[in-house]
Amino acid sequence: MSLSIGLGIDVGGTNTDAVLMDLGEKKILSFAKAPTTKDDLAKGISDVLKRLDRIYFPKISLISLSTTLATNSIVEGVRRKVCGILIGYGPEDYPSELRDEVVLVSGGHTVQGEEKEPLDLARVRTVLQATKSQVEAYAVCGYFSVRNPDHELQVKRLIQESTGKPVVCGHEISLQLDAIKRATTALLNAHLIPVIHQLIESVKRVFREQNIHAPLMIVKGDGSLMGESVIQDRPIETILSGPAASVIGAKYLLEQSGEIQNALVVDIGGTTTDIALLKEGLPHLNPIGARVGNWQTNVIAIDIRTIALGGDSQIHLDEEGKLRVGPKRIIPLSYLGYCYPKIHEELRRIGEDRGLSHWTNQSDFWIRVGQRSEEGLDPVTEKILAEVTENPLSLFQLVQVADQMPSEVLRRISYLERRSLVQKSGVTPTDILHITGIFQAWDRDAAERGVRLLCGQSKLDLSALVQRLEEAMDRAMGIQVLELILSGSVQSTRSLGECEFCNLFLDQSLRRGASIDGVQFRINLRDKMIGIGAPAHAFLPALAEKFGTQAVIPFYAGVANAVGAVTSAIVVKEQLFIKPFRGGFRIHSSSEISFFDDLEQATEEGRRLLREMVFQKARKAGADDVAVLVDEKENWATARG
Repeated sequence: MSLSIGLGIDVGGTNTDAVLMDLGEKKILSFAKAPTTKDDLAKGISDVLKRLDRIYFPKISLISLSTTLATNSIVEGVRRKVCGILIGYGPEDYPSELRDEVVLVSGGHTVQGEEKEPLDLARVRTVLQATKSQVEAYAVCGYFSVRNPDHELQVKRLIQESTGKPVVCGHEISLQLDAIKRATTALLNAHLIPVIHQLIESVKRVFREQNIHAPLMIVKGDGSLMGESVIQDRPIETILSGPAASVIGAKYLLEQSGEIQNALVVDIGGTTTDIALLKEGLPHLNPIGARVGNWQTNVIAIDIRTIALGGDSQIHLDEEGKLRVGPKRIIPLSYLGYCYPKIHEELRRIGEDRGLSHWTNQSDFWIRVGQRSEEGLDPVTEKILAEVTENPLSLFQLVQVADQMPSEVLRRISYLERRSLVQKSGVTPTDILHITGIFQAWDRDAAERGVRLLCGQSKLDLSALVQRLEEAMDRAMGIQVLELILSGSVQSTRSLGECEFCNLFLDQSLRRGASIDGVQFRINLRDKMIGIGAPAHAFLPALAEKFGTQAVIPFYAGVANAVGAVTSAIVVKEQLFIKPFRGGFRIHSSSEISFFDDLEQATEEGRRLLREMVFQKARKAGADDVAVLVDEKENWATARG
């Protein structure tokens, strides 16, 4: 065994996974899972470390972490005290939702890199004096700073000297020409800086407590690694980190088994399902930048489709009495019963009480999560929170202890859920797997009691309910699979789910052998589906068969994200432009602008400068052995006359 061991950790929405890998032999030595603790991610990491083989800890030389923290923070609208200084921007050049944290300053450049207007440093000093005691981080973005970063760099130096607060420039995050997206990305990045600082400090404390001393790397959205010191300044690059790690993990596991260069990777987790393409063994990147929630960024990331559907998605009846799966993630009844056996008695009572048969929440329970307190709760809500602190309670029990109508109890419970103070438990696909015998980790009896209550409400027997569940999951995943595969060929602003004929075609295709008026519908995918995530073996083979292909489930599919984290590599990209200018040639880089009379001299200096910038960035990112590849492209404009 080599003396170099890597520790890969993936903090997902439901579980935190970890693997120990011999980096020399490329062999997995130990792996484990533990529930993710959303109120304190470091606790979930500590729990999963305790389940690994500690004999290898002294030889750990690398720690690599993938996390959904940045993505979730943006989607959930997490806001910190930040200030964005936009140079040369107008009031319409950035999202109006960010207006309260933006200051406009005169300056900026033209597309040729010429100064459009002098930089108003006096205005910047006034802004810093007014904000430095309140702001946690700054963002600086100049108009056409990708052609000349001088104004951004001047303001950055002034912020560092005057405030000592974290500050990142727009051109340091992206060199793409899109002022609005660049400003949006820089401002969102500022909001994430305090968040990622807290995570990194807390996880490093956990590693010290476990006597693990090794460099910490973070997985970026494009699947590559970056040192924690760099990520602390540019946390926006970790959006889609978790899904990216899953794709890299699938790629690695396939390479180890000599499988498939082109494939569809389907990562079915507890909370979401992520779908991505492998083409010639490489993940397909989104050329326009990652979109997270309602925000379009210019962060280069793997092209991933995500749906709120997983093993822990809630199975429930909608207002019309139809069976639905998701989008809400809840605690499976099988796991709740495993942790709190007392719910058996309540489930039995509910099943026997005919007076409760019309209630739509028969199998639902609530339990407090974390120890965080909340000020300003009314007495009834405080009582509900206190009652579910030690043991989970059903809606019927809460109605009794609160002495309120069910609608009033549900309203207060909904508020506590939104504040992440309590979590709901009920019937999920994981519970169905317990009943069918595919998965048997927790309490089968609790799952069966809850599912039978749901069968009674839906007037379906168990086999029909399982079939409806499979159809609903296949359909949701199938739409995303087709949209991803066809995205390069079909340009449409409408989802396949909004097309009447597409719906008919998909529904009939998912019912193999079905036909309408003698017409049979069939979908045959060219590439195989690679299933990763703990529930993949249970749900993906049926979908693959209906799509005329084969499902491949690697041996370590359940911890593929953590495998991806530890097998990723540091990749640094930089670019510069050489453009004709006043009879000579000018180099535009992220660090400077320089002029040369001769194209050959400019090209030689450009190569040298580019190699030096990439080398320094790679070393700062944590790379030891740096290989630099330079790709040159020429574009000449010609005129006839």
